[in-house]
Parts: sequence; structure tokens; C-alpha cells
Amino acid sequence: MNIDFTRNYFELFDLAEGFDVDQEDLASKYRAFQNTLHPDRFTGKSDQEQRISVRHTAFVNEAYSVLKSDLKRAHYLIRLHDAEFDADTEMSRDAEFLVQTMELHERVAGLDQAAALDELASELKQQQSELISRFSNEYAQGDLATAKDVALKLQFYERLTNQLKEKQEKLEEQLL
Repeated sequence: MNIDFTRNYFELFDLAEGFDVDQEDLASKYRAFQNTLHPDRFTGKSDQEQRISVRHTAFVNEAYSVLKSDLKRAHYLIRLHDAEFDADTEMSRDAEFLVQTMELHERVAGLDQAAALDELASELKQQQSELISRFSNEYAQGDLATAKDVALKLQFYERLTNQLKEKQEKLEEQLL
């Protein structure tokens, strides 16, 4: 099987370009690629065929990783339409949201009990779900500027959720 590296990830997996992706269909197509392309299937082949298999598998793995993650998929969709998008350096310009982010960081820093951390984790998950839904709607309506801002907000929640998980793990280690 020959992979066309010029195709976008949606085309690669024969999916409609959009935020809403059938994850079971994606996983099924990914497994089919792996059954055909995985380097273990090329152990007795030439060095060139093995290198091609590795390149193809890496491309498919990256595409799958992006399409299965809400945040990565949102960023990818914005990049497909806006070459200026850089989630690592850009921030939302929503002043109210920026105040909320500072307050949430302070809450995370001030929490030291498992129950409080779990409660905040649940709250963050709910807010992320709302943003994911909002991104899907804005993108579907073609409002890329708003969708981009929502994607940047999702990025913040992803980072904060990771910080919260680290704090939860440290607390668990202290209890052992």
C-alpha cells in the first residue's frame, strides 16, 4: 500500500473533513492500516521496503493521534484553514476568560485535598465538554475566528487538567 503524504489526515482515513469524527470508524480504519503497513510485516523484506513501511506507519500514527484527540483535531482543522495559527504561542484575547484562567490557576495551587482536586477535575471536564461542543458548532458554521479562540481556550483547559492530574498523583504518592 502506498500512502500519499500530500493528503490531509481526513482524506487519508476517508473521512469527511470536520470536527465530529466517528471514533469507532476511525479506529477501524487505523487498524486496517496497521494490518497492512506495520513494520513487523516487513521484517523479511528489503531495507527500502522496511524504511517505506516505517515512514508510512509514522504518518498514519500521527494522523490517527490527531484525529482521535478533540484538542489536536481542533488545532489541525484551524491549521488547515489558517496558516497563522500557533497554539503554543497564541492566547485567547477574551479578557474575561483570561481572568478566569488566573483564578483557576490559583485554585489549583491552593488545593491540597483529594476530594477538592477531584471536584475541580470534574468541573474542568464539564467546561471542556462545553468548549468542545462550542468549537464543533462554530467550525460547522464557518466562523473560524471564533472557533480558533475556542481552540485556544481548550488548550488552556488541557494544560490546566494536566497540572491538576500531576498534583493528584503527587498527593497519592505522599499517601503511600
